[in-house]
Amino acid sequence: MELSYALVQQQVQKLVMTPELRQAIHLLQLSTADLAEYVWNELLQNPLLEEEANAGTARERQEETDSGSESSEADPGSEDDEIDWERFFDDGTDIGWVHRPADPDTDFDPVRLVRWEPSLEERYHMELRLACEDPRILRIGQYLLGCIDGDGFFRGSVRNVAEVLGVEDEDVGRALSLIQGFEPVGVGSRSIEECLDLQICASSADERLKCLAHKIVESHLEDIAAGRMVKIATQLGVDVQVVQEAVDFIRTLNPRPGAGFIGDNEIRYIVPDVFIEHVEGEYLVVPNDSALPRLMVSNRYKSMLRDAGVEDAAKDFIKGKLNSALGLIRAVEQRRSTIVRVSESIVRHQRGFLDRGILHMRPLTLREVADDIGMHESTVSRATAGKYAQTPRGLFELRFFFNSEVGASGGRTASSASVKKRIREMIASENLTAPLTDQQISDALCGEGIRISRRTVAKYRDEMMIPPSTKRRRY
Repeated sequence: MELSYALVQQQVQKLVMTPELRQAIHLLQLSTADLAEYVWNELLQNPLLEEEANAGTARERQEETDSGSESSEADPGSEDDEIDWERFFDDGTDIGWVHRPADPDTDFDPVRLVRWEPSLEERYHMELRLACEDPRILRIGQYLLGCIDGDGFFRGSVRNVAEVLGVEDEDVGRALSLIQGFEPVGVGSRSIEECLDLQICASSADERLKCLAHKIVESHLEDIAAGRMVKIATQLGVDVQVVQEAVDFIRTLNPRPGAGFIGDNEIRYIVPDVFIEHVEGEYLVVPNDSALPRLMVSNRYKSMLRDAGVEDAAKDFIKGKLNSALGLIRAVEQRRSTIVRVSESIVRHQRGFLDRGILHMRPLTLREVADDIGMHESTVSRATAGKYAQTPRGLFELRFFFNSEVGASGGRTASSASVKKRIREMIASENLTAPLTDQQISDALCGEGIRISRRTVAKYRDEMMIPPSTKRRRY
């Protein structure tokens, strides 16, 4: 075999991940609230981007957009033609920005809805300063507040805190007792048993019931979780119905008193990307254009490109920002168009759900929608993750409409969502003294023409966070 050097010209087709393509993919994955924040940041950083203040008719705004695009393309040295958008978005849609009339009565911005709220620890620091007059106990209490986790529990020991601060154990105990008196009751507890005991003591329940609840919490929490009411009744020497009453009372208590407190976690607002409206017997998909600022390119800076008196360095800067602005506008519009097309396909496939409810939802996969609208499956996946639709039946994530298939009689199929709904209904109407087992639910569904195994019933029940029959039984 002879080796030699030669110049060979080859034609290779490949997709280059340009910054514009990466931006388009990134924006498609964002939720509406995150996209709004992203766009607002771009408005601050790019002087060529402006928010449209006054909205004329849709035709007038479209003509302005078209004329602006023609001016940009006519600018000498513009690099916009280097962006091959058809290669990135090969679904045939028009990626030009289509403005919508603004509602003068609407002042909606999902980002500006976010407001500061003090965290649980910050609230307790303020309450501690008001409730404690002893500077020494106040100092200990402030240290203890830093040892309380997000669930409201004190993670540490009195002895260790006393050694670190150089104080007596009794002083640490006094400060901890002071904190445990704050609302919600149970914050500052060192264990789940202490947390529940504090709440039992603070409740207004019958003293006999509270006494029995104390005993159960002290020694039988695992038995409660396993539903072993007969065992608890036998060991405590009381009737099983009385134990059930005490257990029902215990289950009303909060085992995580600090969780979910306003200000402790980031507040995420759900903003629908599309509205599905029922008009004259048909379902229309309307994009939620009010959730984002309407973008346009500054005419002032575009005119500077044609001004002979502007320095070349300034023009180069404007051209770079112009390409960035046009890329963002097109990427936002492509995201909008993609979500609308995916939503319209979902409406066509899930008409039964929209008309008659979840029991009539049909099985649907990403592949079916991708084939229906001529897009790649990964594009559909990005367009449905974290995106929401406001429908006549409520607000749903677009991913909600995709369900696996469950076999049914007569060659029919049922969606997993409709089967879960049926399981939930059967459990909701069951006799609590003899709750349905997974096998009984499986047999009942098979009698209705839905072929489903016991293991699948157990899987769906776990996904709906419904406990097994042993834990649902009431005496």
